[in-house]
Amino acid sequence: MDNGKKSGQHNDEPQQHSCGGLHQKPTLREMAVADRCDIRVFETGIQHKPYGDGEDGQTTLEQTTAERQETERLIAIAKANGLFVEPETIAQYGDKLGVKTGECEIYFNSQSNLIFKVKDPFAKWMLKELHAEDAIYEHIVHNLLFPNTRYKFVGIAEHEGNLRIVLSQPYISSCNKQPDDNEIVEHLASLGLVDDGRYYYGNDYVSVTDIGSASDNVLKGDNGELYFIDPIIKLKRPAPEVIDFLLSDKNTPKMPASTPQQPWWKVLWQRLAHRTH
Repeated sequence: MDNGKKSGQHNDEPQQHSCGGLHQKPTLREMAVADRCDIRVFETGIQHKPYGDGEDGQTTLEQTTAERQETERLIAIAKANGLFVEPETIAQYGDKLGVKTGECEIYFNSQSNLIFKVKDPFAKWMLKELHAEDAIYEHIVHNLLFPNTRYKFVGIAEHEGNLRIVLSQPYISSCNKQPDDNEIVEHLASLGLVDDGRYYYGNDYVSVTDIGSASDNVLKGDNGELYFIDPIIKLKRPAPEVIDFLLSDKNTPKMPASTPQQPWWKVLWQRLAHRTH
């Protein structure tokens, strides 16, 4: 499926891509603008709700109702704008991998060296505390935090009446090592993401988890670079606010990467102690 459109497309064509191309080496802001352009059509009529804890949190019934409404809205918009991905198209992406992530079907295309993910954005909503209206933005937040594993929006799909967001991601073939917890914690601290509760690292806007050395969500390249493949991301505010913050001058680390909030040995000891129980 070709998800791209030239900037000079005809007026009667679906208006999903009208922001123009990127530079050869785009900045983070330019990439975010392009990512936002890909989903601009889905922002029509969206209603962002305040995030909160305790009494302000969503009940399961409220979340289920919101998921159904957002599923219907996104699928209708996708079908009207040429962004709906049919099952036969998905089957042509490449070899389906037997990786069980709990939220994705994964395909590998060896010719393009891309991974395609058919993602259920609501699969881990209790961990993410995700509002249904922010599901379409999840990959943009990921891209701002971890641009070397950037997702590209492909389209919207449906499985037995449930929403699927289709994304592509570069296949990281050079990563054959697992980083240790110290390296992971230091890298997150360099992004301004510090100890945010049990197994979470974050700031006032966003928090990530499922990124420990025991997970396969973080790989280490031969050059020492870390690749965060598919961490769980929890938003603390509506997604557009999170995106604006991550692009703002206010988004600066609270401390140097070499001095995380807790000593690395203490973080590692806590993880090891937990695994023995």
